[in-house]
Amino acid sequence: MYWILAIMAVIAASLIALVVGGLVTPAEYRVVRRMRLQRSADDIRALLTDLSAYEQWAPSPCTIQRQDAGDAQSIVLQVTDDDTKVQLHWEWRIEGDVAHSDVTLTESGRVGNPVVRFFAALRGHGAGAERTLRALAEHVDEFGVSIEGL
Repeated sequence: MYWILAIMAVIAASLIALVVGGLVTPAEYRVVRRMRLQRSADDIRALLTDLSAYEQWAPSPCTIQRQDAGDAQSIVLQVTDDDTKVQLHWEWRIEGDVAHSDVTLTESGRVGNPVVRFFAALRGHGAGAERTLRALAEHVDEFGVSIEGL
């Protein structure tokens, strides 16, 4: 009989630890990732400004709305993941010339649920940005591209 109570106590303590861990983890996050592609900056900028093209290469289905960047070098988007309904803010920056492009993605978001927040922080918030950059690279036929965190 005591072993049942011990198991229930362990489960309760684990759930409490998850919630407390999530509550002490910041709800908002910001990650910056960059990669270099062997494509012209104009080609990459054209691909990223064509919102209808995202459904061809984005790693998950999403709804995208363009926002005013206030900067000619940046492309700012409000992204809603169609599966999870998570809202993200993406800022793309493309620098380079006709031979290559340095593509930087800054992803900002907010994770409301403390348990999900705990696991997201444990896994690392940069996974989504890296997955998006890899999908873009593969769409332009570049595989094995190195992605660096800034």
